[in-house]
Amino acid sequence: MVRRIAHLPGWVPFELKRTAVAFSDKWYRLSRGERCVYTIAGLNAAVFGLWQIPRLLPLMARTFLHDPRTGLSYTMLTSSFSHREVWHFLFNSIALVSFGTAVADAMGAEQFTAFYLSAGVASSLVSHVLAPLRPALILPSLGASGAVYAVVGATMMMYPNAKIALIFLPFIPVTISQAFPALMAYDLAGAVLGWQSFNHLAHLGGGLFGIAYAEWGMDAWARLTKAIEARRTAKN
Repeated sequence: MVRRIAHLPGWVPFELKRTAVAFSDKWYRLSRGERCVYTIAGLNAAVFGLWQIPRLLPLMARTFLHDPRTGLSYTMLTSSFSHREVWHFLFNSIALVSFGTAVADAMGAEQFTAFYLSAGVASSLVSHVLAPLRPALILPSLGASGAVYAVVGATMMMYPNAKIALIFLPFIPVTISQAFPALMAYDLAGAVLGWQSFNHLAHLGGGLFGIAYAEWGMDAWARLTKAIEARRTAKN
């Protein structure tokens, strides 16, 4: 560490140098999958921070809030990195880190990134398409919940016997194969009955996307990458 600190500019305070080197050491000890998940969580944190600046609220509402009535499509992606309330941001970040690291390590950083971004768009798209069936549900939405649901759904398919502890039942461990279907059933009830506490359609879309991707998408990714690699090899 001392040798690396010596390579940093002299005007940087020593304590700051030591902190930077210690952080760098810890960061590069993480797996590539863990670094991928923490990077996504960091992007969520950055967008959350921008929401806290009053002068930016009009820009944030146009850019990081998906409203089916605006006709904008890119917000289906940007809104999946967006949180305004602390509890919403913290809950999704904790869930992403808790479930995402194992999935990202299994998929690899590149595939997990593509999976996560696709899940965010897919969950927003489900909400965008189905919300008009119940006009009361056509509301602006934001949050990583749909993408996080996809991660949890993929975790259930890949590690069906994994034990988890629920916040409201912390001393009663259940398997993810028991908990996640119950959560999806709750969101199905919310979508059918028109509850507006959460974007239940996005949750359902994300969860089903994660289940489907773990079942078929990973094999498709493997075939695609193998074909691309074979094509590159043939060209050389």
